[in-house]
Amino acid sequence: MARIGLYFGSFNPIHNGHIQVAQYIKENGAFDEIWFVPSPLNPLKSEETLIPAETRLKWVQAALEGVRALSVSDLEFHLPIPSYTYQSAQAFVQKYPDHEFALIMGADNLYSFHRWQHAEELSQLTPLHVYARPGYPKPEQTPLPYQATWYDAPLLDISASQIRETLWNDDSISAWVPSPIVSEVTAFFEKVRP
Repeated sequence: MARIGLYFGSFNPIHNGHIQVAQYIKENGAFDEIWFVPSPLNPLKSEETLIPAETRLKWVQAALEGVRALSVSDLEFHLPIPSYTYQSAQAFVQKYPDHEFALIMGADNLYSFHRWQHAEELSQLTPLHVYARPGYPKPEQTPLPYQATWYDAPLLDISASQIRETLWNDDSISAWVPSPIVSEVTAFFEKVRP
C-alpha cells in the first residue's frame, strides 16, 4: 500500500516554495509520493483573482515533470465545481483503494479548517499533515487540532500573490517560479496586464 500525500491548492501560480515544502514533507513524513491536486475553483477564493484553471493545471504539470516522487492529479477537474476537499478526498479513496492518503496543508489552513465542509470527517478520512508558514505559529494545544501532524518545514517568504504583484510591476520572477514555466507565466501576465 503506497502512502500518498495529497497537496491541494489553487497554485495560482505554482512556485518553488510549493515544491520545496512537498519534498520536505515527502522525506520527513515518509510518504511514497506527493500528488499535487490543482483546484479549478476553491470555494474560499474569488474566481476573479484566479488564473484560468486549465492554465494553472498545465503549469503544475510542466513544473513537476521529471521531479522524483512528485506528480499531478487532475481529479478535481472531473468533479463538481466549486471543489470541496472532502468530496475530492472521497473520490481519491474510492478510485485508489490500495493507497493510503493524507492531506498536506499550510498552517494558515489549519487555523481556518473548522470552516471547511465536513472538516472532522475529512481529517479522519485523510489525516492532516501541516507545515509551518510565516505568521501562523504552531498551536499550543496538545494534541494539535484534528490530530494534525506538524512539520517545521523551511519558512519560505514567497507567495503566489507576491509573484502576481511582481509580474504586474514587470519585474522578474525567475528566482521564485520553476524554470520550465517562467517564460509562460511571464508571457501570460504580459497579455492580461491592464
